[in-house]
Amino acid sequence: MRNAKVLLAVAMMGLAAMCGIARGQERSAGHGANEIREHEQAPIAEERSLERSQGKNGGAWWKLALMYQDAARFGDAERAYGKALELMKTGDPVALANVMDCMGTMYVQMGRFDEAERLERKALKIRQEQRDPLGVGLSWMHLAMLSLGKHENADGEMYAELAVERLVPENGESGATDEQKMTALTHLSLARCAARDCRDAMSPLKRALTIAEASYAEKSFPVSYVRFLEGYVDWKRGDDRAAAKLMKSGTEGMEAQLGWAHPTFASAMRQYEGFLTATRRTAEAAEVREKMARFAGTATMASAAGAGVLPR
Repeated sequence: MRNAKVLLAVAMMGLAAMCGIARGQERSAGHGANEIREHEQAPIAEERSLERSQGKNGGAWWKLALMYQDAARFGDAERAYGKALELMKTGDPVALANVMDCMGTMYVQMGRFDEAERLERKALKIRQEQRDPLGVGLSWMHLAMLSLGKHENADGEMYAELAVERLVPENGESGATDEQKMTALTHLSLARCAARDCRDAMSPLKRALTIAEASYAEKSFPVSYVRFLEGYVDWKRGDDRAAAKLMKSGTEGMEAQLGWAHPTFASAMRQYEGFLTATRRTAEAAEVREKMARFAGTATMASAAGAGVLPR
């Protein structure tokens, strides 16, 4: 069970950065979403502006919810999601399902799995009724992650395989974004780690890295994140030397993009410290622990602290 928690923590690291659903439907949020982006550093002020000028724009509330979710401000995100759902409940059912799906991922991040499952099942049902093949694939992808969180590893692998078949077909195009394809592939890898001790877990990551390297800069978050996961899988398969190189490269890239106070990077470093300690790289582990302690009082580091650590 502890290993399943570790795998969920690793999956959570990329969730906010790779949800991608609202980003793929940017136009649906209209002017309110542009306004939100202009005030990314001041979400509270932006929310007040939204209340005044775009208060009935459900898409804009959705974008605000994603911003709060990315910052690990889950209480604010939950409230914004609630307003988005209320405003969008009589509109386009596909858009409503997308909001439900994103809100479900937030509840998985919070460990509120029952609430997450209710939303994810509703979203899947709507998408199936609306014959939305891309949306169905995204639902399967997030149900895979949810199943890992509930320690239902066989279900996690099943949903992950369905998601990859739909979103990343060997032949043809699915309409999924690069972020969505990479997320589906990384979830399949982690599901195989949970269900089969990482047997056959590397091939999906190789495909994900090919996509990342073709679409993003060398030190971007997607490339660095996938490399970190490759290192994790190498460690679990017994190749500590390859794991050390990849995990170090991955964390360096994520640090440059996110910084120590970001919850995604904080979670990654907890996993990395666990690897360093387990493989007796004591000096490097001590250095990471010292930096972690320096930021332990920040809200974002605290939010990541409960995500779990690698087995010693």
